[in-house]
Amino acid sequence: MSSSHPKESWNSRIGIILAVSGSAVGLGNFLRFPGLAAKHGGGAFMLAYFVSFLIIGLSICWAEWAMGRAGGQKGRNSSPGILAAITGQSNYKYFGVIGVLIPVMIYMYYVYIEAWCLGYSVNFLAGNLDFTSGEEVFTPVKGDVMCPLNAVTDEG
Repeated sequence: MSSSHPKESWNSRIGIILAVSGSAVGLGNFLRFPGLAAKHGGGAFMLAYFVSFLIIGLSICWAEWAMGRAGGQKGRNSSPGILAAITGQSNYKYFGVIGVLIPVMIYMYYVYIEAWCLGYSVNFLAGNLDFTSGEEVFTPVKGDVMCPLNAVTDEG
């Protein structure tokens, strides 16, 4: 399979490491981490967390890299195509579709968190937040769980 387009590549190794680490850690882990560290003993939790990240996170990253290389050498560049190329059976491409759908569902979660942040930011810039107590800071944003942007459009 020849292509007139040059093959895409990363500019640096640090870019690859940061992208994979960010993908492995995820937003939910990032938001929960300070609370979990404080609840479970600080330094001891950090040690267990780091060891778990190395054992589980890096092994999954290496597996993904290996699958990507194997599929890429066979001219495949999508999750369904890579699984079909690695196994040699075209039925496995349907499992690859799951690898496409799961990130779409994760993006929906990210958009929801971003809407909360946007609602909070707009209320902050509009001067609608009273910083006298911690509970009152998030009241405009947490009003409607299913639509955090209602806090931006509604008064009170």
